[in-house]
Amino acid sequence: MSRLLSALLLCVFTAASAGCVIGRYAEGQAIPAEHIPRIVRGETTKTEILEWFGAPQSFADATLLESYMSDRDLLPGPVVDVPFADVLVYRMTRGRLEGFMLLLYNQFRVDVASDTLVVFFDESDRVLYYGWRKGTDGLE
Repeated sequence: MSRLLSALLLCVFTAASAGCVIGRYAEGQAIPAEHIPRIVRGETTKTEILEWFGAPQSFADATLLESYMSDRDLLPGPVVDVPFADVLVYRMTRGRLEGFMLLLYNQFRVDVASDTLVVFFDESDRVLYYGWRKGTDGLE
């Protein structure tokens, strides 16, 4: 009888310890992509960018921004050549988690992607350069 009880308890424990995990993550505001074609170098003003996209997110370290942009081929030249105070950064980050748990086997998948818009301004508050990357399409 004790073997039958042990086997039954093992089956109940195994079934109770199995499960699925599903989760989503979002940070930042959605970037209205319909305004991106309206950005014209030398013409679009900082005021227009702020009206179209709202308050930006920012980087505290210019070298981090330079590294990020050069990794994504968004960089027209060294960031230190452009005044850091005249850079607006917009980012929407989304993530998805899927997982499966068993007693002896676990599998998890985490996907994270971002939409990023970086806009540099000249001394007269007109767009000098900008970079746009849409990365969250695969997570929708």
